[in-house]
Amino acid sequence: MAKRKKSSTPNSSGVLVYLGILLSILAIVAIIYIVVSNKKDQEQVFDTQTINNIDTYFKDRKREYSILDTPKNVEQNITDTKLNSINESDINKSKNDINKPNMKIKEPNLNLKPNHDIKTDLNLSSNRPKLAIILDDISTFYHAKKIKSLDMNITPSIFPPSKNYPNSVNVAKEFKFYMIHLPLEAINYQAQEKNTLKINDSSVKIESQIANIKSNFPTAIYINNHTGSKFTSDYNAMKRLFKALKENNMIFIDSYTTKDSKAKILSKEFGNKYLKRDVFIDNIKDEKAIIKELKRSIKVAKTNGLAIAIGHPYQQTFKALAAMKNELANETELVILKDMYELYN
Repeated sequence: MAKRKKSSTPNSSGVLVYLGILLSILAIVAIIYIVVSNKKDQEQVFDTQTINNIDTYFKDRKREYSILDTPKNVEQNITDTKLNSINESDINKSKNDINKPNMKIKEPNLNLKPNHDIKTDLNLSSNRPKLAIILDDISTFYHAKKIKSLDMNITPSIFPPSKNYPNSVNVAKEFKFYMIHLPLEAINYQAQEKNTLKINDSSVKIESQIANIKSNFPTAIYINNHTGSKFTSDYNAMKRLFKALKENNMIFIDSYTTKDSKAKILSKEFGNKYLKRDVFIDNIKDEKAIIKELKRSIKVAKTNGLAIAIGHPYQQTFKALAAMKNELANETELVILKDMYELYN
């Protein structure tokens, strides 16, 4: 019997094997492609979200910076709102710190209300230098008439009543505002008043005399010394006087007849402001000399903002004041003593 020849056609099972392998490779490639594509999409989504977050962050920061640079709820007198540096901690507390120290605020313009009853056209809150002129030793109706004829803000300081000054209580009624001129012991002064207080006077005597003054002049608050170089330089005597003044609601103004005056020390101890005389205008009873001292008073007021000048009811003084009326009005704000006290800081 003859042998059968082998067929040259490949086995069908082998073809299937090769086909399966090829499909598996294609499937793997497809899977890899899908995975890679998804990863890129995810990365793209992540990047987009990140960018959006960053944009939002900086938009918020920009808005906060703009709030700091142009605050809407801050008073108009804030002049400097620039930030020297901005960091994350600054931003976190910016809303709470808008009205805090990195903003310079102008001092408020205090409207000092005129508290006087002589002139009604004064502007006490202005920057003009203030000058108070006190005329001591006032005791007669003639003195009152001469002061009124000046039509100026002059502060009369009136002697307490005595045998020498029987009309002083009624003379005081001629003025809407006046002071009391209290005689105090001097070091070298022979013509002392009979009711002069001395350094060895007891508290009882001093208190009685001040209470009597208050009874005669119930509206009087301010009191300055007549002479008094010895008394005002004695701490214990001045303390007794200040105690009596406080009990009667009165305030001491220092005529400053000695550089050793203890009035400043006692004023501080008793919680009062301290005012003292800057210029005596009529130590020399000559009109030209008095005008010269009035000009010096203006200069002191311009230098310090405030000044107190003291004169007396001499004819030469009245003439000098009349001659200087316009210059005093143009160069200063002439005020009465109580306005000076209330303005004084």
